[in-house]
Amino acid sequence: MMFKWVSCALLLLALPVYADDSVDQRFSQTLYLQPYSKLRQQAEQGDPQSQYDLAYLYYKADSDPSISGMSQSDHLAAEWYRKAALQGHISAQYNMAVLHLRGDGVKRDAISADAWVLHASVNEHKASLELMTEV
Repeated sequence: MMFKWVSCALLLLALPVYADDSVDQRFSQTLYLQPYSKLRQQAEQGDPQSQYDLAYLYYKADSDPSISGMSQSDHLAAEWYRKAALQGHISAQYNMAVLHLRGDGVKRDAISADAWVLHASVNEHKASLELMTEV
């Protein structure tokens, strides 16, 4: 039993917040050129992709030198990922699972993490399928 918990703890340290290659490429080519205020406005109007993009910026602001003018906030990242995830954004659903597993911006909660990873894996999100087999 102890081995399972230690294995899960080590797995959590290795989990990245998901961004596939196309997302990374799109960020480098498009998102950083888009003014923050426009992205924020689209997110507030309910656009799930804009919500996801804004969450990503909040989550990575301090660790990504190409993001300037923003401070990293796990709490705001979780808030925007959740909004996108509730609208069916698959990568946001996976990221909510990771945030709940780590306790980044939300209460650490394995049950919530399981629920979010299940949502994403139902939609055949590759990283979620891998996470389900490991946890």
